[in-house]
Amino acid sequence: MNAQGPALVVVMLFAALAFVGGGTFLIVERETGARARATVADCVERGRSTVCTGTWVVGGSLVGGNGHVVFGTIDGADSTDVGKTIDVTVSGGRAYVRSLVLAILLIGIGLLLAVPSGHTLIRVRHQT
Repeated sequence: MNAQGPALVVVMLFAALAFVGGGTFLIVERETGARARATVADCVERGRSTVCTGTWVVGGSLVGGNGHVVFGTIDGADSTDVGKTIDVTVSGGRAYVRSLVLAILLIGIGLLLAVPSGHTLIRVRHQT
């Protein structure tokens, strides 16, 4: 292996760790916090991403309770959700769609990068 080989393998391992860490963060973000139902009001296309906003209730019931309506960003919603009421998790003043597709995809990519990189690193280490 040339001089750049081990450095490339280490970079790939760090990238794998970043993907797995990002996917894990998304799972924690979507699975912790208060459950709510959000109504998607609007979505705006910004380059390759879509930013959606809407309303949800936190703090209990609106009628006879301490609940109040919050207007904010709904991460993971898209323009097909406008006008719909969807299941979300509320955390830190934001709502997160409960889908884990992106999280699983990130973890999968991370594992696909980690396995061959780790195998190559171990093989090179045994040769020295």
